[in-house]
Amino acid sequence: MADPGNRERGLRAAISNPRVSEKAKQRDREILEQEFGEQVETSPSTTHSSDTKKASTEESIPEKSSSFRASQTYGRRKTRSSSSGDLETSAPSASMSSTVDDSSIDGKDRGNVVRGLKAAITNPHVSEKAKERDRKKLQEMGEQVE
Repeated sequence: MADPGNRERGLRAAISNPRVSEKAKQRDREILEQEFGEQVETSPSTTHSSDTKKASTEESIPEKSSSFRASQTYGRRKTRSSSSGDLETSAPSASMSSTVDDSSIDGKDRGNVVRGLKAAITNPHVSEKAKERDRKKLQEMGEQVE
């Protein structure tokens, strides 16, 4: 059987978790009282006030916009503006890609690109149209296509 200490810690964690329903928290409080003889006070984050619930939920959920902005700048270089000192985002220049050695494609490892294309060709969930496009890319790269 599981360690009683682990069960107790799990119940306490659920009670303090803002994403757990009040019904589940109440059940966990009752279990703690019955099995472990402990009284757990209702914390401000577990009260029935809609304002408190809203505030605790807002604090615990990270904003999606920050990760979305990071993905929008993928493949771009950040440079400092000479006049304002602010960061500017610019697309990679052709000269940057020409300085990269022959083992990379658009900054990606050539071997990984080849493996990915071959994996897509053998994947039953990939459409025939996409498989044909990948076969063509492999031929252009000088790779043997099955």
